[in-house]
Amino acid sequence: MSTKLNEKTSHLSSERKIASHTVLLENDEMIVTHWVLKPGEQTGWHLHEMDYMPIQLSQGKLMFEFPDGSTKEIDYVPRTASIIKAPLEHNAINTSDKDVIALEIEFKN
Repeated sequence: MSTKLNEKTSHLSSERKIASHTVLLENDEMIVTHWVLKPGEQTGWHLHEMDYMPIQLSQGKLMFEFPDGSTKEIDYVPRTASIIKAPLEHNAINTSDKDVIALEIEFKN
């Protein structure tokens, strides 16, 4: 799983609740995590050390914060996916008025 940056989250984003997530599968090849971000919740700052594929299961909006202070907002569209190359450090915040639901597959190879 990506490395949680708890101290950074406590320092920069402590006013937001951390979203619930469940690891559904972990083996030698991958980690599959189910995320549910309620409105206003965040993932917390974390570092992806492995390439990963987010699969969007709901509608909504996530705002991504990056270490350089930049942000990027993503409109969630159900049944879409992308490949993200590591390393990547960020925090994701649900800026919509509905739950944002996704699967995240991190590739160990």
